[in-house]
Amino acid sequence: MATTSEAPACRRCGRPVILNREHYETFEGMHYVCFHFEFEHRRPDVDEDCGLRGCPAGELPVHAPSDEAQRVLHDVAETLRAPYTADGPQVDFEQPGVLLVTRSGHRIRLVALDAWKQTQ
Repeated sequence: MATTSEAPACRRCGRPVILNREHYETFEGMHYVCFHFEFEHRRPDVDEDCGLRGCPAGELPVHAPSDEAQRVLHDVAETLRAPYTADGPQVDFEQPGVLLVTRSGHRIRLVALDAWKQTQ
């Protein structure tokens, strides 16, 4: 992995591109996040999930989910726990709307977000 001094600068933000250096040319000389917000993001607010897979704004809730979304996530947690066996998944809430599921040493994060209404 390149060090900060060896890494090329992002054309959008000017910071070094270190983590995804091998994709520097693919993303037009930018970080993936900078590329996404420059060319792909379909919402006026960068904090709002644009609906494209991998949108950085959609990874974690910026605000708490509605009570209904939280109830659905609790239902999912209970379904995963019952019946609980020794090799079954471990289920924990990381924060409101975020469920961590661990099984066989692998962790995944399930996030409950209210779907945004698509405007035309």
